[in-house]
Amino acid sequence: MATPQTCVISVTYRGSVDTAACVRALRESTSSVHIVVVDTTPNDPLLKPALDFDSDVRLICAPGNVGFGRANNLAIRWALDNTSCDFLFLLNNDTKVLPNTIGLLEDAMATSPNVGVMVPRIVRLDEPQTLWYGGGEIDWRRASAFTPGDHGRADAPLAMTPRNVTFATGCAMFIRRSVALALGGFDPRFFIYEEDVELCLRAREQGIRIRYIPASLVLHRVQGSTQESGADRRRFWSVDNAHLPFLAYHVMRNRMLNVRLHARGRNRIVALAFLPLMILRRAFPFALAGRFDAIAAMLKGLADSTCMNLRDTSIAGLDGEAGCSSEHVRRR
Repeated sequence: MATPQTCVISVTYRGSVDTAACVRALRESTSSVHIVVVDTTPNDPLLKPALDFDSDVRLICAPGNVGFGRANNLAIRWALDNTSCDFLFLLNNDTKVLPNTIGLLEDAMATSPNVGVMVPRIVRLDEPQTLWYGGGEIDWRRASAFTPGDHGRADAPLAMTPRNVTFATGCAMFIRRSVALALGGFDPRFFIYEEDVELCLRAREQGIRIRYIPASLVLHRVQGSTQESGADRRRFWSVDNAHLPFLAYHVMRNRMLNVRLHARGRNRIVALAFLPLMILRRAFPFALAGRFDAIAAMLKGLADSTCMNLRDTSIAGLDGEAGCSSEHVRRR
């Protein structure tokens, strides 16, 4: 078998069933790959048995629930230190790749040496005709990113158009090795949400191009390891979501942190001008439903973002985590 060009990295939190299904699909790829799984449960007793069918999976047990970005950083560090792969593919554990998905991304990278990050088209696993990601753009009016055509037709003209974009979702992010080294992983100050936006903003500031490749397809179950948190964007902000304060806090905190880190000139003016509208848009339905806990969490997130030290030099992101261990699922 050919030496793998790509190392696939997947983070799991109480997601043994999804993770095993993701690995099985990866092993059907026309391209040989290394697979690294990071368990942030930690030590999920169901995970090793679920992955026992594949002795080549590298399992990294995080020292705790360190967050999406830091968990990926652990695997990025391992991949850079222990493989010669040209590419790293950050992939949600609740996804399924088609057999030619990775090969198409590898070929696209080979013909586009000036592109550092690529991202495939993503559709819903339960509704393959429905688009989940068809290219994304940074929008400072939201202090975040948006994905045109989200929840529309998966084969809509824009969704089928390869193009340069400014936002690649962390759900399926294909990164050139040299770019992974240059960026240094995710900023560990982002526990969850908006960390992929921050990475893309940092990439753009370094002149790294991001390209959307619609021929390469990923199916996404949308909830997976964050099912209890209501990760489906159609119900993410639902007033019935029991985890709404947690989500509201981290989204607001991290969006404002991105403004402080990356918005300059006109972009900062736009972000700050639209900030009250963004808060009111969310707070009004929360208030009508009596979810004052979510409103308080939003305001706390905003306050906390303004108190953070932006001169923190630890944002290289590949710092090792004490207590981390790595092993094959099963030794031959």
